[in-house]
Amino acid sequence: MSREELIRTFSPEVAHAVTRPIEAPLLTTREGWNAAASRTLQAPDLADCAPKGTRVGPRDPRLMYHGEMLPVVTPALRRGLLDARRQLRKNRFSSVGRSTNMIIDGDRGTGKTTLLVQIGRGFQGLLEADLGPDANRIPVIYISVPPERETNLHWSLPFAEFLGLNHTLNPTDRTRRPADMTEPVAHVMAHARTQLVLVDGVDRIRDNEITGAFDYFEALQDRTRATFVFCGTGAREIVHDARNGKRRKNLPPGIKGKTSFSDLPVLWAGAIPYGDDWHSCVRGFEEDLRLYDHQPGTLVKLSRYLHKRTGGYIDSLNDLICQAAQEAIEAAHLTGTEAITRALLDDIRVGRGDSR
Repeated sequence: MSREELIRTFSPEVAHAVTRPIEAPLLTTREGWNAAASRTLQAPDLADCAPKGTRVGPRDPRLMYHGEMLPVVTPALRRGLLDARRQLRKNRFSSVGRSTNMIIDGDRGTGKTTLLVQIGRGFQGLLEADLGPDANRIPVIYISVPPERETNLHWSLPFAEFLGLNHTLNPTDRTRRPADMTEPVAHVMAHARTQLVLVDGVDRIRDNEITGAFDYFEALQDRTRATFVFCGTGAREIVHDARNGKRRKNLPPGIKGKTSFSDLPVLWAGAIPYGDDWHSCVRGFEEDLRLYDHQPGTLVKLSRYLHKRTGGYIDSLNDLICQAAQEAIEAAHLTGTEAITRALLDDIRVGRGDSR
């Protein structure tokens, strides 16, 4: 999986590419997901931006861009996309039995949700390129585990929200209690040819809810033949317990999901050790910066410092560099220099034990 394959837009004849929206789209709605899946991923050209030293507003294109830069190809992202592509290709043309589901596991801050979204984005792009545009097709559904999970009614609601189905007993009064939307959801998914369901936040499912939750997913899968991808810290063990009727062990943080056998493919995301892979990630961020005075190689020279600051966690590295870049842009009219420096990085606070 090359960088260009990861960030390229869908060709205009099969999907409408849109520029990055001012506000981040809500992935748990069909409209928000499609906006995120089809938007143009590219850095702004400095030639098209405000001149150096210009005081910028809160919606300056470069300020927004550095709030969420292009995805960097971490080892977990590269390997996860390859494994997912192979499994989804096999599932797509398999007609007997349930499709083989997948699991994304790893510590917090290691890019699990980024991998989940990129799997869905890539699969939707593949189908659109192969089959052409179809407004009635909903190839991918993205849901987050709901706050209430006691019954099928509660599990049906995030699916209904994504599909835009009214889920109250009185359509004219949305304050009335909701209805179980399982049957309408299964009907729409089957007719819209949904092939992939992304379930984020499975670590929020409590032990006594595991069986009911995964019984619900399997029932939907039997009706639709969709592939499910379950994402969350400890997801491997959660899914294992659901499939084997066992409760999770009380394991210390950091080793959940690493002690149980899994009969499903597990895509791992972890902290990146200091070395070539870390240097590559730092270099990826640096190449995507759009700052007038930044000298190439500055961040790479600070690679060991950045690893010490972030512990090798990609989310913390992203926070540190994005905030520093935005601060450099916003303060350039006062400092006279628009670049990320060691002094500026020292002044930015991030997590992972950064207690200065």
